[in-house]
Amino acid sequence: MAMLRACSNPATWILLLLITGIFLLWGSRRQLWLKTGWYLVVLGTSVLYLLSISPASNGLVYYLESQYQPPSKEIIANLDIVVILNGGVTPPRKFSKSPEASGATYSRVFNGVEIFKQSSAKILVLSGAGDEQGSNSTSEVMKNLAIKLGVSADKIITEPRSLHTMGHAIELAKIFPPKEGMKIGIVTSALHIPRSIYSFQRKFPPNTIIPIPVGYSYSSSKYGIKSFIPSAHTLSQSSYAIHELIGIIGYRLFY
Repeated sequence: MAMLRACSNPATWILLLLITGIFLLWGSRRQLWLKTGWYLVVLGTSVLYLLSISPASNGLVYYLESQYQPPSKEIIANLDIVVILNGGVTPPRKFSKSPEASGATYSRVFNGVEIFKQSSAKILVLSGAGDEQGSNSTSEVMKNLAIKLGVSADKIITEPRSLHTMGHAIELAKIFPPKEGMKIGIVTSALHIPRSIYSFQRKFPPNTIIPIPVGYSYSSSKYGIKSFIPSAHTLSQSSYAIHELIGIIGYRLFY
């Protein structure tokens, strides 16, 4: 599993292809190795380009985000528990004296609180550890934000132990033992929802888990010349999507 995590970032294997290719080009005079070196450099460059342009990136994003649709108002109204998964927190730095919610975390909490207010749920669970197990920085930042958005503190449960997506499900099952008839809404980014739902359905009866995707990244805009110009933002989006796809494969293999 650790190896899969290391390979889930495309930058890792792009760099590996390029470095290996350059090493073979510079360090060998054999025709076979020179030819292999060129292939690796071309392959690494091609992968980098494809992942950095909108058509390829948008296709990966669409595949993940189209798997689950937002639930109806009727389904939301009947939720028993709403769970918001963390998306990271920016730690205190020189110009920021306290931890702050990342863009993904803010989106999840903001939309999750709205869902919670529309539902009949009595409990809002904010799930996820900080950088280290036992750290409560992430869940506390989420809690403070939820309170500012109008949720009463006595309705919030923080789960500060889980370090990854499957961990969210494992820890929630400890707080609320799985049982039929319970309806649990899982709020997270649309790109992250397939891996999240797979994780929770491994620990809870499938019909108790309600996917609530938020923070969509897919763009339906028509492609133009600019769409084929590489950008760092597009590469980052592709990397996120591939990270999720590899994560799903890893969970299916190991859980």
